[in-house]
Amino acid sequence: MRRPRFRALFGALALLLLSMAGAATPVSATPGPTSTVLPITWHADMAVDAVHHRLYIADIVTSSVLVTDFDGTVLKTLTNKPGAADLALSPDSRTLYVALSGGDAIAAVDTGTYRERSRYGTGTGTAPRRVALVGDTLWFSYGADWDSNIGSLSLTGATPKVRLAQVPESTWGGPPMLLSSPSAPGTLVAAEQYVSSSTVTVYDVTSGKPVVKTTQDNPGGIGSIWDLAFSPDASTLFVVGGAPYNHLAFRLRDLALVHTYPTTTYPTAASVSVTGEIAAGVDNAYGQDIYLFRPGADTPSRIIDLAPGTGSELRPHGLIWSPDGSRLFALTRDDPATLVLHVIPT
Repeated sequence: MRRPRFRALFGALALLLLSMAGAATPVSATPGPTSTVLPITWHADMAVDAVHHRLYIADIVTSSVLVTDFDGTVLKTLTNKPGAADLALSPDSRTLYVALSGGDAIAAVDTGTYRERSRYGTGTGTAPRRVALVGDTLWFSYGADWDSNIGSLSLTGATPKVRLAQVPESTWGGPPMLLSSPSAPGTLVAAEQYVSSSTVTVYDVTSGKPVVKTTQDNPGGIGSIWDLAFSPDASTLFVVGGAPYNHLAFRLRDLALVHTYPTTTYPTAASVSVTGEIAAGVDNAYGQDIYLFRPGADTPSRIIDLAPGTGSELRPHGLIWSPDGSRLFALTRDDPATLVLHVIPT
């Protein structure tokens, strides 16, 4: 009679030990950000390549484009890109277009070989600064001060054609920031970067000539625009400026303010993932750098301090999501001048 009771006691003890071991098993957590010091000290724009899993970083200072993988490892530096100021990637990810502000041209780079396939001259003294692809036309902003304008490069036909002065003279006080999305066909957004009266204009470019659909001066009281971003369906436009100290979302069709995402001083960057998650970046050297919001939320779901206590600053226009939304890429600049790429798993 004693032997069965002993076995029962032993079995109960074994179950208790197993349950305790299970309770002690650690719960897996989301990995933290990784950081890579880059061999450049400045940046002008970033683009992500879903096909090759590459990140491209344009550096206007060294006239180059840096190529990394999605883990932040530097793979290649594309040299001889005078004043590389902005990037646009073709829908099939086969061609990277680079605005050459120091070369009065736009370069077309083969992303498979990294070789420059073509270089399209835009005219002496044009210095193209921003680019946006709408269908088969690459739009670019160019010039200086009130002589700035918007031009186009038609990519169809045997000989691509450049057209300058596509909007009335003195429309812009400097080459405007440009934005487009396949989800908004025939639409080009332009935003003033260089004067305090921060105009935002939505153009219909289906005819090959920009036609104003709607325009607003200082929408939402915004000034000193640093960045633009679309929601996945392009129905909402995010406009980021040094003031007010929030990230603002506008309805694209009429630029009406639809939501305010509370952040802090000084907003410098925004990017929206394929799932609609909003990354709102601020220039806050000794505090949090990025606020993550779900669409329409009034409080952030996550706040990120990329390099606590270092004085690093999130770069203007310095956020971009991976195409699947699994990673957020951020660029900070330290003192002395060091550019750091942060890969943030989400």
